[in-house]
Amino acid sequence: MLTSQEQLHIIAQYEKLARQQPFKTAVIDDSGELTYPQLVEAIHAVAAALAEQGVVPGDRVSTAMAPSAAHLVLILGVMAAGAVPAPLNIRLTAAEFAPFLAPIKPVLIVADATYRPVVANLGFPIAVLGDAESPGSMRDRMYPLWSEQAPPTERRESDFALIIPTGGTTGIPKGAVSSHRGLYLWMASCTLNGSRVRDDVELFFSPFFHISIATGWMATLFAGATVRILRAYSVEQSLEAIDRGATFLMGAPTMFEGLSRHSDFARINRSSVRSIGIGAMAATRDFLDGLVHDYPQARVRHGYGATEFGPVTSILHQDFQAGRLAGVGFALPGCRIRIEDDDGNELPVGAIGEIVVSCPWQVLGYWGREDETAATFTPTGVRLGDLGHADSDGWLHVAGRKKEMIISGGENVFPNEVEAALSRHPDVQMITVYGARDSYWGERVEAAVVPREGCNFDPDSLISFGRKVLGGYKLPKRVRIMSEIPLTSNAKPDRRRLQAEAEGAEAA
Repeated sequence: MLTSQEQLHIIAQYEKLARQQPFKTAVIDDSGELTYPQLVEAIHAVAAALAEQGVVPGDRVSTAMAPSAAHLVLILGVMAAGAVPAPLNIRLTAAEFAPFLAPIKPVLIVADATYRPVVANLGFPIAVLGDAESPGSMRDRMYPLWSEQAPPTERRESDFALIIPTGGTTGIPKGAVSSHRGLYLWMASCTLNGSRVRDDVELFFSPFFHISIATGWMATLFAGATVRILRAYSVEQSLEAIDRGATFLMGAPTMFEGLSRHSDFARINRSSVRSIGIGAMAATRDFLDGLVHDYPQARVRHGYGATEFGPVTSILHQDFQAGRLAGVGFALPGCRIRIEDDDGNELPVGAIGEIVVSCPWQVLGYWGREDETAATFTPTGVRLGDLGHADSDGWLHVAGRKKEMIISGGENVFPNEVEAALSRHPDVQMITVYGARDSYWGERVEAAVVPREGCNFDPDSLISFGRKVLGGYKLPKRVRIMSEIPLTSNAKPDRRRLQAEAEGAEAA
């Protein structure tokens, strides 16, 4: 039988790193820094305090806090106690928390002062940290969750490790739960395939309720590197961190657009940035070209992934330079990707069907949602409703989601395909394609476009451009010019909102 230290458990990995590099900085936020030994000491103190308060292995503990070193310590402390952290999407309301928490049934919700009012009346016990973002010691920041007693030591890699809210395409986020073994293998994949090294300094400017905590700061710490946490995405603070030597950046395209448009962007030193990961939404070739220009020392990486299995393909900017015009790359080592029909049969090369993913680190299912788990986690892999096809060499293309597919005049139109083609128009900064009800077509194709700054964008020129690369039925019947694309709470284009606005305007 494996000992606790031999189990595949990320807390054991962090403890090992604390012994190996006792003076290395692990975490930086606005309140100060923690070395790896200080980080592990804080994790143990929180785990012991939770155990003293009656939290036992398998219990769920939710968090409602802004990103900070204290929040990071809390999540890892819950894991070290054998319990399961379930961070809340703090962009939602109390009414929206209720259906997410109903099956999870946390024994405790830990909040900071800002979010205490939001969770106060949910019917679960609450602990409020004194001042999670004060410049004081971590002990003061974590009060009352701090104990000098020894933390629990029993660990099993098969135990539940983490619950992350899904994007909630049905309107209600589901809790995707990982085991410790799965999470450990996930971190190992992120370290290997993301080319993380101990000298890295990751700038983390995402919320703590996204899977980006796993693909971001958890993986960076797993590699023995340093993470700089921002309380919220801030262009000014991000530019300052880059100027001071950040090496590893991850975020949605909109975040990088915000950086490049700032008046100080050209002034700062960006030569330290050696790796950039793009997530949350599709990235166009022009966008990736722009990143390579802005960060000439960086390898720019994009791919396909989801909360249920993390990144499973990878594409580098060099792949586009080598002649690839579209797609999201090859499957990562350890991942199997199939294209299936509705009955689970594998489709031939080039045929569009549902993307089905299988990998050793995929989540186990949705906490307390057996029917949805059974429908999604099938014998051949995880089915999320994403449509796509593969080339003969396995290169994956994503066409869109089943629920987002537009049926216009009896023809199937896939938004991602149209976006990929029209985004190559020289005056298009960002584009989102969606469907709207139409009395003649059933559904009509529409596009929301953010033009490049300083250009005189002409919607007719976009349609003319599209006729050269797309069938006529795929072209937008209407083009809306916008200053920005509305996003969901998970930083993805909000097609539902765009559709509702289009249909509401027509009804009016």
